[in-house]
Formats: sequence, C-alpha cells, structure tokens
Amino acid sequence: MTPSRPRVLVDMSLHPGALAALEAGAEVAPLPRTGPARAEALAAADGLLAYGSPGVDELAAAPRLRAVAVHLAPPGVHEHARDRGIAVLESSRLWRTVAEHTLALILATMRRVPAADAAVRAGRWPYEDLKVPYSGRDVAGSTVGVLGAGRIGAPLLRMLGALEARTLFTDARELPAVAGSTGARQVDLDTLLAESDVLVVLLPLDEMTRGTLGAAELARMRPGAILVNTARGPVVDEAAMLDALRSGHLAGAGLDVHGDEPLAADHPLLALEQVVITPHLGGSTLECDLELVDGLLEALREGASPRS
Repeated sequence: MTPSRPRVLVDMSLHPGALAALEAGAEVAPLPRTGPARAEALAAADGLLAYGSPGVDELAAAPRLRAVAVHLAPPGVHEHARDRGIAVLESSRLWRTVAEHTLALILATMRRVPAADAAVRAGRWPYEDLKVPYSGRDVAGSTVGVLGAGRIGAPLLRMLGALEARTLFTDARELPAVAGSTGARQVDLDTLLAESDVLVVLLPLDEMTRGTLGAAELARMRPGAILVNTARGPVVDEAAMLDALRSGHLAGAGLDVHGDEPLAADHPLLALEQVVITPHLGGSTLECDLELVDGLLEALREGASPRS
C-alpha cells in the first residue's frame, strides 16, 4: 500500500523551483491568514513552511505537526517543539543571501545600472553619450559603513573587503570578533555618518531603532553619499530621506524595504531615477528557499509516517 503524502502548509513566497520540489514530495496548500479555516488547516498539517512560526498556542492545536521550516523561530517555539518532538528547521543561508542582495543594491545604485538600462531601452543611446549622465562610482577605494553588524552585516563586510572597499561599522555592542574577521573598523555613529560614501542600514526594527536616521543624521552624511536599506523601512525617516534625495545631498538610495509595503503606484520614491527599489525580496533566492524545502521534506521522511 502506498503511504499517503505529508500535508504541508506554506505561509511564504517560494521560488518556482523550490515550490516544484516541495510539491514533488508533499501535498501543498497555503496557510489561511485568519479564522476557523486557519485553525482547521493547522490541525490537519504534517509540516509547515513559513517566514516565521505561528505562536505556541496555534502549534499546540496542531496535533499532527511533525516539522516546521522557518527563516527564524522565537525561543518559545523551540521549547514547545522540543517537548512535542517537532523538528524546527531555521535557515542558515538566509543571512548571506540578504547580504548578497545588499551588495547588489550597493553596486546597482553606485553604478546607476537601472537608470542606464531604462535610458537604453527608451532609445536614447544612439543620440546621447549616456556615459555622462550615468557614470558611477567604484566600490574599490570607497568607504562603506554598515549600521548594525549582526548576521547580515558580518558577511556583507567580508564581501566588501574582498572588493577592496574601506569598511566601517557601528553596533550597540563591542564586536572585536567582527572587526578581526572582516578587517572593518568599529566606529561611533557620528564617524560612520561623516566618513561613509555608502551607508548600509541593517538594524532590526524596534522602538529604540525606529527613526534612527532622521533629518539631522542624514544631514551629517557626506554630500553625494548613497543610502542602502535592507533592514526595515521605518529605521529611516522616509520624508527626510526624500528631502535629502531631492536636494542632491544624497546621490542615491538602494531600498529593499519601505515604510508601507507594497509601495503605492504614485509613491514619490518611484519618480526618482537615482533610487533603486526592490520589493522586499532580499532573502528570496532558489538556493535559500530550497534549503528550507529540502530540510522540511527530509525531516518529514525521517519522522513517523503521516497519521490518518
């Protein structure tokens, strides 16, 4: 008799290749957002794939659940899962994946890649020397400052060092190990603002970090500097950033996160060609998604057979 396939709920966007791999090994359905349908789906699920785990109360009402694969799970979920024999898999690749996307935004913004691409597609190249309006800056020799040197910041600093950038970082904690492993220099916020040609925001969002970069902080940045944010939108005062971009004090911005997501079609940031915008997809790659999918399917195979 052929064993039944495990039932897996999905509460995240998945690369098509990763979704195909998941569907090859499980019965897949989206996790409803709210209401009785959500509770019913969780009660019948063998596995869950999500950005973050549901709370302990919801997991306690999911008696069949045997494996959860998430970007990050809070400690309470780990304790509950351990007591119930549920495997909890967290992404180990996510932080480097986001670091790579951050580097992509740095390069795209410094070298004006999207704006130059749009100008060529608009037919301007035969009639204009596009090297003049879209010439950029080198990463090598530039000073790149990272605000928040945690799990994303440390690999990003190593990548930037390999590209021969001068690297600085600011963090609430003293991090000599990060400085030693990356070659970056830990400095205070004033120094970071004053010396960075590119400032990368990687702070988590909480009440202490909300609005960390406001009008006063942006004014202390070098004229012509670039701001890159792959953390959370509200860490930066958006209105102040817009003013700095419009005045030319900031030469550009690379943004994967925003105050309101998704951005409205008439959002003023979209009118600025010196701004490179992506739709909060810093952690979205085939490899990053496959890590979770493969880990979840393996955990379900190693556990007990799906219960009827």
